[in-house]
This record gives sequence, C-alpha cells and structure tokens, in this order.
Amino acid sequence: MGIKVLFGTKISAELQYLPEKDLVKILQFKQHVEIYGLENLAGRNKSSDDVPTNDPYWAEKVAKAQKYSLWHYHIGIPEYDTSQGFGNYTSEYILHYVKGENFIQIVDFTSHPPFKLPSESYLQN
Repeated sequence: MGIKVLFGTKISAELQYLPEKDLVKILQFKQHVEIYGLENLAGRNKSSDDVPTNDPYWAEKVAKAQKYSLWHYHIGIPEYDTSQGFGNYTSEYILHYVKGENFIQIVDFTSHPPFKLPSESYLQN
C-alpha cells in the first residue's frame, strides 16, 4: 500500500541543482513509495537510530534520530553495490527522511560514510 511522500523546504530548493540522473533516482524512489510503500526497495532502508556503538557521537545521533523519526535509504547514487543482495544494496549517497504515520518527508541527501544526520535547518518547515 502506498505512502504519501513529501519534501522538506530546504531539500526542495536544492533538487534543481542535482544532476538529472540523480534527480531521476530520487523521483523513482518517490514513485515507488507512493505506489508500494517502503516494501521491496532495492536499497538498504533503515532507521537512523541504528548507529554503531563505537561512534563518538552515538548518544547524540540516536537521540536526534528518535526525536525526528529519522530513517535513511541508500538511493543508488552514483550506483549500487549489489554484493549484499536485493533489498540491502548500498550506495555512497543516501536520502534522509522523516517517517510518519502514512507519510514520509524527504529532508536531506548526503554522502555516506561518514554517517551524518541532517542539520536542524533541514528538519524545519
């Protein structure tokens, strides 16, 4: 079942500066989620509070991820590493999103590693 997909104000303004091939992948993700929900995605999709315990900012990252219900999805940019199998593909770039009830709001797009959560300015609307 589909889920409504929204974009945060700051990332909405930045999408125009992305290469077309990257924007296409983001819009394909949006379309997939609107039709099928978060099931059967090619890339790894996980809660952003699943931070390695050896991360020096572990407590801060976990608290922020839980406060904002942050998740992230490996979007396949520039391409997927498929060695872990479908549904667990990884990529250099990830989409950060807020997961709500029957909606997600895409708020940021960053490289990974290192794993960084969106700044407060990306989480405000």
